[in-house]
Amino acid sequence: MRDRQWYLQTLDIAAAHRLSTGEGVIVGVLDSGVGPHPDLDGRVLDGISYVPGNNNSRVDGNGHGSAMAGIIAANGGTDDHLLGIAPRAKILSVRTGNGGKSLGRTNIPNGIRWAVDHGATVINISEGGKLEPGGQAAVRYALDHDVVVVAGSGNVSQFAPGSGVIEPAAFPGVIAVSAVDRTGIVWDGAIGGPEVVLTAPGVDIPAVCAEGGGRVPGYYLTSNGTSNAAAVVSGAAALIRARYPNLPAAGVIQRLISTAEDAGPPGRDPDYGYGRLNLINALTADVSTTGTNPLLPTASPTLDSGSGRDGSGVSAGFLIVAAGGCLVLMLAGVAGAVGVRRRRT
Repeated sequence: MRDRQWYLQTLDIAAAHRLSTGEGVIVGVLDSGVGPHPDLDGRVLDGISYVPGNNNSRVDGNGHGSAMAGIIAANGGTDDHLLGIAPRAKILSVRTGNGGKSLGRTNIPNGIRWAVDHGATVINISEGGKLEPGGQAAVRYALDHDVVVVAGSGNVSQFAPGSGVIEPAAFPGVIAVSAVDRTGIVWDGAIGGPEVVLTAPGVDIPAVCAEGGGRVPGYYLTSNGTSNAAAVVSGAAALIRARYPNLPAAGVIQRLISTAEDAGPPGRDPDYGYGRLNLINALTADVSTTGTNPLLPTASPTLDSGSGRDGSGVSAGFLIVAAGGCLVLMLAGVAGAVGVRRRRT
């Protein structure tokens, strides 16, 4: 399995782990829950479930949340197991959906606030769409409490053409992440737009396939999506926070964007944002400190007015095939679509 993790070489993860492993950092994963898997043993903290009638955050009927948790913090071990970007970080499971039926809401705003209040200093949101009222205010709550918020920009296969970067990635202050392939070229399935901040590996990514929903522990051999890229950047943020424990969230973001490898047109652009993640530079470069989130406008953004937003109830299609007791994903980086406003990214 380790040989399939091509991006570990691209990011020089071996050198990165000599500097930081994410020890002491809690990453909140807002997703379908995190199920049992050997590669996640000891990494996952009990969180909260917003699924009606099921208050267990440590189950995953969909597989997506566990996959993201593994990209961020899988233990590694032998080459038969996957290695996370921040293998000593802890995952706080915030189960915003069950992956199987519409809940009528994303639960992302409540999930953000809960994760902040329970110790997360990085929050990964590899899902989204049109959030219910309170989404932007919840993001600002996280930022005001020194939390780094990372979210996928969205996949074109799941949203109408021209819909733009999805929420919460589109909100000011969030690290909106798009995906690149093995060659460093932006993935043609990613949603771009002026809100994109960074790109990171998101194509041909293997992932843990945790127990739950009829699955037994195993691996997804490949998946594509901005979900994966967001999880990679969340792991990078955890490494920075562990290496520089006194650095505020604004400084973590500044390190990530100021050290990125520029791609596309010079400067920030709608496809690559500030550029491709350069993990070693982000961990080692001499970067000016800042107490202000560089992704926020000079004036405070207008928060939600409380008016509702209508989302699409159309589920994304996907193809799965059996593989050694688990599943191989052959889709745009998702293990299914959840909810009336929710899409995996």
